[in-house]
Amino acid sequence: MIPGLFGGGESNFFMIIQTVITLLFFVMIFFFPRIMLWQIDRKMRSVLDSLDEYRVSAENMFLEKFASDMSAGVESKYESLKNIKMSQPTNLDPAGMVGRLEHVLDTSEDKFKRFVEGNADTEDSEELADLNMAFKGVMGTHQIYKVVRHFRKLIKGTQNIQLIGMIRMMLPLYEELAESQKDATRAFLDQAPIGDAIGPLVAAKMITEEPEEVADNIMHSEEEINDQTVHVLKSDGPGARLGKYGDAIDTLAEENDLEAIVTVDAALKFEGEETGSVAEGVGVMMGGPGVEKSKIEEAATEHEIPLEGVVIKQSAPEASKAMKKEIFDAYKDAKDKAEELASEFDGEVAVVGVGNTCGVGNVKDDTRGIHNRLRKYWKEYEEEEEEVSYMGMMSILPGADQASMKEARNSLIWRTIR
Repeated sequence: MIPGLFGGGESNFFMIIQTVITLLFFVMIFFFPRIMLWQIDRKMRSVLDSLDEYRVSAENMFLEKFASDMSAGVESKYESLKNIKMSQPTNLDPAGMVGRLEHVLDTSEDKFKRFVEGNADTEDSEELADLNMAFKGVMGTHQIYKVVRHFRKLIKGTQNIQLIGMIRMMLPLYEELAESQKDATRAFLDQAPIGDAIGPLVAAKMITEEPEEVADNIMHSEEEINDQTVHVLKSDGPGARLGKYGDAIDTLAEENDLEAIVTVDAALKFEGEETGSVAEGVGVMMGGPGVEKSKIEEAATEHEIPLEGVVIKQSAPEASKAMKKEIFDAYKDAKDKAEELASEFDGEVAVVGVGNTCGVGNVKDDTRGIHNRLRKYWKEYEEEEEEVSYMGMMSILPGADQASMKEARNSLIWRTIR
């Protein structure tokens, strides 16, 4: 027997193990990045298939209602607007930032409005408003698809594994956002209230007489509630509109001695909170780019008016989809809470129903059949399993808060297309 070959086996055994581990280490160094790239590419390919399905579905629903036959020129304009780029105003000089941002947003809104009103088969103002909002859902799903496709090609082209962690976290968020945009498009075209319409619904339930327009797309009614004068504001419905809440509040504050402003709006819930739960707030309960919120805060500060709020909790996808039964039923508690807050002040109070007023008319009588339009959606929701909303991940980012998280779906879209 040759010494040391089979004898003294322990040292040889450990030497073999060490050699194998060393070889595996170098093999993993070489192959592990390729395995990671293969995994993320496979995942992104699957997500892109889903995103493509969402964007095609949203587009088909929109075109079916928009126009039966589009000319080559209209189709070219349609494709151009789907790929629109938005450049936000520079913040190098912060003075006048709100006004400049408002101007850019108004310009984009006018661009979409001109296209829809100039080429749609219908001339009904409410249907045109719904089509205008539905087109933004089409644009949103299209842009999200482009962003994820961009990331996939970037990773494959650069072989940069540092990007993988960030993209892996963002993929479920983009997929959830695209699905909610597709569902929002369907709701707008069906004239069904979305979760975000709960604020206007609460306001409409408080209006007994036909209101008047006090600012662009904002209706106002002076109501006597519990022997108190309450100025109720909401977007002009039942078409899908938002409107100039800031201008409306500024006008009311100039013409009336307001003692408080109560804003009612949807707010992002924490995981574990019940959909439709109602809570009080302080400040302006409003998401969006921040223009209208800023103007309300400015008017309230100038006239020394307290800012009270009522929020109805829901996830970001629930705010975009047709209104769930739990959210619809919450209007009673939210209305009572708004009236309770108003009663804490002796004088006149403004109650503002914030949100997209799709499917919600301007008077209490106009809201009576809303639940019938939503029943088919409620049946669909019963068959779905409740899932964690990945949009909630955005709340961990610096500067995120519950009042602003409701806008996540819209702000993310604008960030991807500018």
